[in-house]
Amino acid sequence: MNVDQVVEWIAAGDIDAVEGAWLEAVEQNAPADQMTAVLEALVSAGKTAEAETMAAMLLSERVEAAEPAAALELGRALLLAVPESAELRKQAVALYQRAWGSREHFRALLAASGLTGGQSPRRAARTLDVCLSLQAGGYLVNRFDHRAARVERFDDALGEFVLAMAGGTARFDPKKLADEFEPADPADFRVLCQLRGEELGRLIQDDPAGVLIGICQSRGGQIDADALKALLVGNYLESGKWSSWWSRARTAAKRCPQLSVDGRSPVVVSYHPQGRTLEEELAPAAGEARTPTAQLAVIQQYLRECSQRKQAANETFLAPLVEALAKEITDYRTRRPADALLAALAMDAALSAGAPAPQAACPTAAELLAESRDPAAAIAHLHDASLWPAALEALAARPDAADGFQKLLGVAPASQLDAICTQLRAAGRGEAIDAAVADALANPIENIALCVWLWKGPAEAVAACPSKLDLLSRLLGALQTAEHDWNVRSADRKEVYQEVRSALSANNYAAYRQAVGEMTEAVAATIKRRVERSDGLAETVREQMLQMLKENFYSLFLRARVEPWLDENVLWTTEKALHAREAELKNLMEVKMLENSRAIGVAASHGDLSENSEWQYAIEEQRRLKAQAAQMQDELAKARILHAQDVPAETVGVGSRVTLKRLPDGPEHVFAFLGPWDSDPSRGVLSYQSALALALMGKQAGEMVALRIGEEEGEYRIERIESALA
Repeated sequence: MNVDQVVEWIAAGDIDAVEGAWLEAVEQNAPADQMTAVLEALVSAGKTAEAETMAAMLLSERVEAAEPAAALELGRALLLAVPESAELRKQAVALYQRAWGSREHFRALLAASGLTGGQSPRRAARTLDVCLSLQAGGYLVNRFDHRAARVERFDDALGEFVLAMAGGTARFDPKKLADEFEPADPADFRVLCQLRGEELGRLIQDDPAGVLIGICQSRGGQIDADALKALLVGNYLESGKWSSWWSRARTAAKRCPQLSVDGRSPVVVSYHPQGRTLEEELAPAAGEARTPTAQLAVIQQYLRECSQRKQAANETFLAPLVEALAKEITDYRTRRPADALLAALAMDAALSAGAPAPQAACPTAAELLAESRDPAAAIAHLHDASLWPAALEALAARPDAADGFQKLLGVAPASQLDAICTQLRAAGRGEAIDAAVADALANPIENIALCVWLWKGPAEAVAACPSKLDLLSRLLGALQTAEHDWNVRSADRKEVYQEVRSALSANNYAAYRQAVGEMTEAVAATIKRRVERSDGLAETVREQMLQMLKENFYSLFLRARVEPWLDENVLWTTEKALHAREAELKNLMEVKMLENSRAIGVAASHGDLSENSEWQYAIEEQRRLKAQAAQMQDELAKARILHAQDVPAETVGVGSRVTLKRLPDGPEHVFAFLGPWDSDPSRGVLSYQSALALALMGKQAGEMVALRIGEEEGEYRIERIESALA
């Protein structure tokens, strides 16, 4: 039924057309919400009698064949649409009787609801719907203040429900209870917190998905990870256990048909009371999959979940993804061969996993590589390492396969280098492996995958492979280059960080432990400093590496107490001066060094470099700028911000303001001793590393000190010691 058209007829007063449409809708079994919308429009237009007649017709047509609950749902909806109808009210009472008549206390609740009297149908129906669903032991939650309650019993004598709540028991007549409360699941988090607290700790550990459902029920259907953490940590979970619990809970939620996990930063958990099919869960991911890699990921996840849930795969869900891959293979075959190969490899993997074949045949990855003019270049563009084995297998079928494998040595992921080297050795190209290794050791930053492969240990020994200690030094050197050389592209820097971190921590740091075993104490001291100063290492990796050094070279971690102003590993500074120094380094690296690089290029374009003074000057300037940048980076690595609590109160220290008086009756001098980057002698601010500062450090007020201030040398007394940061 076209509801909008019928509403227009009602507004125009064409009741005959409305009745004709109504009869047709009844015969076609139109949805109840369409029918009630028409009835409401009739009532609003003052046609209550016509609405009542039509509603009675619909009710008599459908009610006899319907189940009691379905018949009651229709009768209630019709009464709410035509609330002034006495006949529909009478029919609703009969339908409640049919559905709930055997329920204990039915007559008392029916009378209390006012449905048989003058109570508004909406309030009466809510009273009956809420109260008839209650059983002793069931739970309720207040709609306004979220107090939870447990139903104890219905008191026939007084016509009241007795509820157990956190503060004791309370009594409510049916109308008031329905007005203020709504039924709640026993797992609703408000119920768990207020009435089932003794079970909550166990449920959080044993049934994280159930707890998430209860929390979502109490939060309007969903909650994000940040709000979830704030709710649980400190109240029900220790802070240190949050990450492991959230990892388990998220996995459980993904496997629960009533929960979905979406988004990022923060992740949102949503509750679906009726549950969701696997196809519904993955529909958003399938809709957003625009690349072969993403399409394959959805196909594989879907088939994996089908296997875990022991359900048959739905080919209707998979077909659009498979057809998209087939179209990409066909469309890209001549114009973008690397992308066509990626799609073909994804298709091969999808079919191997159990996906249905596309409607029309399309070339396989082997066929595409067989016709490619540069198969190695196409394979080199594959960013998903899991697709490389199939590509290498297809490449091996070509007569010129050895040439392709040799080209791939410098670009392949570390995980594929054993397979490539096996092919090259079989083709008599072992010298190519030795040459690639030599190149990688000379320039690790551009051959990080080869270095990582050597570090992890090739399946077959490589003649020129250095020791683990030598490789460790080269990997740390690659990190340092990635951190400090602005010529390294951002994407390459990120790759170096990821590759080196993963390699160092692989197999519980097995290769690193071997390297530590090769160290002398002097070498270990050097490695310790390099690890401590490497920003490219993740904090966890750095801590583990230092811990293993400590286990083998404990003496390197013992430090005699050093006064703050004498500690060579710390450079004290104020926060303002630190930011200024960082800005200075940024300008040096991103402006001055960039200008120098351009100057070198311009000078080189002038010809013979041996007699090119401009080029030689630019090269010297490059060395000077690099040395300056390295020194500043080293200083910044040692920088520590000076806070008020770091300044001693009774003695002169870093951060002190000291008032000196020359004896016997000379003038007073006031000096503040801050970091070298804060120094400003014109304002009386000196570096704590200056000779004057070092002569005063550690002394107390009242002590006499022989000093030279400016051109004056003599005996001075320390009059006052204050904080320069106050």
